[in-house]
Amino acid sequence: MEELLATVISGDVRDYMREAMNCYMSSAYRGCIVLSYIALFDDLLAKLAELGKVNSDARTTYQEAEKKKSDQEVFESYLIDQLGSKNLLSSLDTAFLSTLRTLRNKSAHPSGHKPSPEEARFIYFEVINRFLSRPILSTTQLVDEIIGRLKNKNFFPTSQITDISEVVEEEIESLHNEAYPQLIVKLTKESVASDADTKRNAGFFLTGLAYLDKPEINDLLQKKVIQPKSDDADYHHLILRLVSSNGQLFKGINKASVTRFKNIFIERIDSVKATVSDTQFSHPISVFVSLSKVLSDKEILDIFKEELENLFNRKPYSNYLLDALADLPKTKVEYIETIKKKAGSATFDVANAFASSVGDIDEYLAAITTDEDAFQIVVAVLEAAAWGAFGAQGLEKTKFSKTPNINAKAITYLNGNKRKSKAYIKEKLDIDVKAEKFIDDYFDHEE
Repeated sequence: MEELLATVISGDVRDYMREAMNCYMSSAYRGCIVLSYIALFDDLLAKLAELGKVNSDARTTYQEAEKKKSDQEVFESYLIDQLGSKNLLSSLDTAFLSTLRTLRNKSAHPSGHKPSPEEARFIYFEVINRFLSRPILSTTQLVDEIIGRLKNKNFFPTSQITDISEVVEEEIESLHNEAYPQLIVKLTKESVASDADTKRNAGFFLTGLAYLDKPEINDLLQKKVIQPKSDDADYHHLILRLVSSNGQLFKGINKASVTRFKNIFIERIDSVKATVSDTQFSHPISVFVSLSKVLSDKEILDIFKEELENLFNRKPYSNYLLDALADLPKTKVEYIETIKKKAGSATFDVANAFASSVGDIDEYLAAITTDEDAFQIVVAVLEAAAWGAFGAQGLEKTKFSKTPNINAKAITYLNGNKRKSKAYIKEKLDIDVKAEKFIDDYFDHEE
């Protein structure tokens, strides 16, 4: 009973219920029931006043009940009837209030009824569990109020995820956990609405919920959105956004949904436009980065090997991607092998694309490569230059001045592995040159 008491939200009401508990401990079961009853209806009025700020039915009911109370009239029956008829409470909770009123009347008046300890405990528990521990009366009314405001352009003032999550946290502050399933189902439906503002805000709201990373919400997002909607193309973009904002949402989904998600992922890799930022939620790189935070290196390769090969091939030049690879030793090997092929590709467009981009990723690329990798990348560029790729030729002519970090690692390898590097250069470039001469000829460096 003491643990239950701690869940009561209102401090004033908690004091009432502490007295009710003390009555029970003193075997004054009648007093426990009466005090619980008083605390309950005071709490109902306070919460009805709060709900009345956003709901006209609640406001009207509160005003009339408060007037009856001020005039010292019996208001409880009126309040119970209104809460039930206007769907401000569930039918089960309304029925409990009627039962409680009957038990209280029997206990408070000389009716011959003698309350038992079991009866007092039951009332004490139900009053707190059903009402006093909940932040607001009706889950339905508050959810509908949120959904109704999604059409407002300024619902989310910015598109930054931190700002979105702050708005979402404030919006759900008054919701009981029991309201979350209904909220998520309705938001999911509105995320494909015809009205652009409603659609946008519903998607943002769901993304914000995912970003909050609350276990009970994560579970619902998996069961109400990701699993049932992964076969519906209308929701694919939303699912990617959810996983981008919280990789935990992928963990634990059923096998069918894993397979469907893989298809969603690879479709997005193939279709995403170059103008979309790789840090934007739903971008395949953003999805990968999010997954890399919750899956092991082995899990990533076991589940997404084919998809990642496609991603590394299509979207390789991203500092955001390379930063995530730093903690994935096996996965980064796959990426580095892709980069080597691109650097030395006989297809001019591929080799030139690498040459034009490598300067932008030099620092991040160097951070995930070994000295030998860096050396082999340089040699690959020289291969492409020999085949006539003008971008690679530009790197060669400027002595790789755009890639100082890769250069430093390649030079370190050359100086420490002179015989091996000479053999590799001979094999790949058909040049018989010592490491020192190679460094002088191809690198812009200082002694």
